[in-house]
Amino acid sequence: MPVDVGALNAAVQAAADEATRTEGTEASAGVIIASIGAQITKAVTDALTADAAANQASIDAATSAIQTVVARYAAADDKLGAAIAANNPTPPPAARK
Repeated sequence: MPVDVGALNAAVQAAADEATRTEGTEASAGVIIASIGAQITKAVTDALTADAAANQASIDAATSAIQTVVARYAAADDKLGAAIAANNPTPPPAARK
């Protein structure tokens, strides 16, 4: 009696498709998380530079707020990276660099 592997092949393809979608989503999230701090820093720096009334205290306050946001995004990125690493098998020794 022949073995029908059609269902198995479909399941493997579905898993591969889902992995591809997940990798794309995670890559996009990583890019956003990595770039948001720089975007915020630039926007606030531009605003403060343009503000003739800006003084060191307002610059320090804005810098502190930016650093807090960047730290939050970095922590989120670390969690995302850890989740990705936890769900990816270690490559065989020959494939490691």
